[in-house]
Amino acid sequence: MIRQAAYRVGSLWRPTLGYSGVRTPLVLLSSPHGARLQSTATARPLITKAPSDSYVEKYFPFSSDNALRARYTNQFGGIRFGLILEDLDLMAATVAYKHASHPEDPPERSVIQLPSVDEPLNKEESAMILSKKKDGQITDPKAAEKMAHLINSKLGPMRIVTAAVNRIELYEELRADMDLRMRGWVTFVGSTSMEVRILVDTFPKDANGNTSPTARNIFIGLFTMVARDKHDVAVKVNPLVPQTDVEKKWYALGLENKASRQQLAASSLERNPPTDAERALMHQLYLEDHAMQQQEKQNDGSDPRSGYVYMDQTQYQTTVLMHPQRRNIYHKIFGGYLMRSAFELAWNTAILYCHARPLIRAVDEITFLRPVELGSVVIYEAEVIYVHAEDPKTVQVKVEAFNVDAKTGHRTRTNEFHFTFSVDAPYLKELMPRTYEEMLKCILIIIRDITSHPRYLR
Repeated sequence: MIRQAAYRVGSLWRPTLGYSGVRTPLVLLSSPHGARLQSTATARPLITKAPSDSYVEKYFPFSSDNALRARYTNQFGGIRFGLILEDLDLMAATVAYKHASHPEDPPERSVIQLPSVDEPLNKEESAMILSKKKDGQITDPKAAEKMAHLINSKLGPMRIVTAAVNRIELYEELRADMDLRMRGWVTFVGSTSMEVRILVDTFPKDANGNTSPTARNIFIGLFTMVARDKHDVAVKVNPLVPQTDVEKKWYALGLENKASRQQLAASSLERNPPTDAERALMHQLYLEDHAMQQQEKQNDGSDPRSGYVYMDQTQYQTTVLMHPQRRNIYHKIFGGYLMRSAFELAWNTAILYCHARPLIRAVDEITFLRPVELGSVVIYEAEVIYVHAEDPKTVQVKVEAFNVDAKTGHRTRTNEFHFTFSVDAPYLKELMPRTYEEMLKCILIIIRDITSHPRYLR
């Protein structure tokens, strides 16, 4: 039986979150503008907690639940990773909420349901949408007051926001015949931020179809959650004290991750000119571009492997109207839906570059810069920014989301996404930048690979 899995960390066993039988999971505290706590949370004393206090797990019995498998299966017989991203986002917010909660919180605030895509808007919600001006703010004071009361009566004025998805790393392909177990903890806490670690396991089957009681980890995810009050001011969260050796290791990794992020931010090429080493990389890219141009002149077209693709030739975009059916309980667009939409565009971009099926291997970084309002017109723009043409062949795709004012055409960047795909193809053409900005994008990928990935997860 799946629920008899032998692998557990310390005392981290808690009652499970069963599959609810609908597309959206039973428990929501969604991002990017997710859970809100009791209004007295900022005044009451903080409570020291252990990682086990925030533990949440959820099962996905794909091998036995035909309806569940049908909803998640892609055209290749695998699992739609975009839908898994939605589930990860929900779990990260739920875990963070459990850590930030207080014994005085009423029980009805411990489980919140994400509005179903089939659920109609009530009167207050309709009034709120109709009262918005172009920047998404409510202009009718009565509608604003009603909406504030509606939200605060459910969860209170403190909210937990997904600031970033630091890293998700997959070790094998997700197949639709796998049973998955998703487990999450808060494993590091700053003053107002929380690092949520999510492990996803599967349960191997033998030749007779019997399920092993021992789980095998197939991917890991790290989310950064921050606490804000109703004025978007940072709020302190409960401190964390690790108990077991594994928890202490995770906490130490959290410290390293925080220092690594700060170092990368301080040395960002958007703030500082390139270093000598980075300028050398740019010159190397220039020389490679020049050599490939000379080779292309000599190519008679008989060798399909020859040649290269310029970065600006890999750009694709899609435009989406954000319907209220994709809202979270705070009447913003659900962050998991934004991630799924970006991933699907990234996958399309990768397959059009590779001309072969790409497999998702990592989500390198996702940042939530500002909320996306209901009714917004959002443009997703994707491009290939790095290619490793030798084995193992990989392609990295960057996606940016922009909120567009339909009247003025003004664009505001709301999200940035990075995805890495592996490709089993006979060959990949080299990717070449030809502008200073494109060279910087390539260098940033190389720097991120060298400095940050190993310490995030291990």
